[in-house]
Amino acid sequence: MSDVENFLSSRLPIGGVAAYSIHLPNGVLVEECLSKSLYPSCAEQMLARVVQGGRALLSCGEHAAHYCWTFEVHLVYVAARPDGVCLALLVENNRSAQLDRVKETLQAFLDLPEL
Repeated sequence: MSDVENFLSSRLPIGGVAAYSIHLPNGVLVEECLSKSLYPSCAEQMLARVVQGGRALLSCGEHAAHYCWTFEVHLVYVAARPDGVCLALLVENNRSAQLDRVKETLQAFLDLPEL
């Protein structure tokens, strides 16, 4: 799984990304809060719940899924792979966020070979 962690660390920092997590089918591989304005436990819980909700509502099965949940001051982007591994990015909802880089990172995560 270090390939996934290396993949993400090679793409960070991305402007506006406040936290991220990588979820396996049976748990969390890595999670980190990058923002000093958020409590790490709150960011981790938010990402975990959005991933869990997405798995319940949008089960991807044999196909990858990419979705975004919008909140007042944050966006949560999730890339869900057919193998059950998900990348979740908590992004500030403002003009300085590098949304193109966020979307490129999510697509590149989906394009990784099977883990």
